[in-house]
Amino acid sequence: MDFTGFLGNDAVKARLSGAFASGRVAHSYLLCGPAGSGKHTLTRILSAAMQCEGRSGKIPCGVCSGCRKALEGVHPDIITVDDPDHKAMTVDPIRAARSDMFIRPNEGKRKIYIIPRGQDMNESAQNALLKILEEPPDYGVFLILSTNAERLLPTIRSRCVELRLSPLPEAVLLPALRERFPDVPEGTLRAAGVRAGGAERA
Repeated sequence: MDFTGFLGNDAVKARLSGAFASGRVAHSYLLCGPAGSGKHTLTRILSAAMQCEGRSGKIPCGVCSGCRKALEGVHPDIITVDDPDHKAMTVDPIRAARSDMFIRPNEGKRKIYIIPRGQDMNESAQNALLKILEEPPDYGVFLILSTNAERLLPTIRSRCVELRLSPLPEAVLLPALRERFPDVPEGTLRAAGVRAGGAERA
């Protein structure tokens, strides 16, 4: 599996590569880790891999229509479920996603729902999500991102494949920063890495 742009976290990469190679892709993944640990990057890669139509053997191939739309954030069957007007995520967006999931995909292999603030779902929202996680349609997938998995109900966590992302060690982060900012002095890059706590992105 091609993880271009997603650094470190080799155990997570190995686990996902094995799942895609064996055809055992789960219906729900919980991506947890601190801000900047790569949750959104990995979500884009996972979504593209699930919608990939290529036959090159490389997943995601990055060139087919499904991959391109997923990576560009314009695929009609990849839906972000959020409630940006409220600090706590209420039940209504989850109920809407639950109803929408039973409408078959427009053009992709799967219908993927991304919950970017899993830790902010209130109890009613989590209970509504649990109902669909128990018996999703065969094409339905939930990708739940969270900075604090412990704020999710144990019953939700038990129905997800949990992927714990870690901040990058300096040996991984520093070369990436050098490549991205070749004109910045080494000391400045090291200091930036320390301030970011191993996060590639703020």
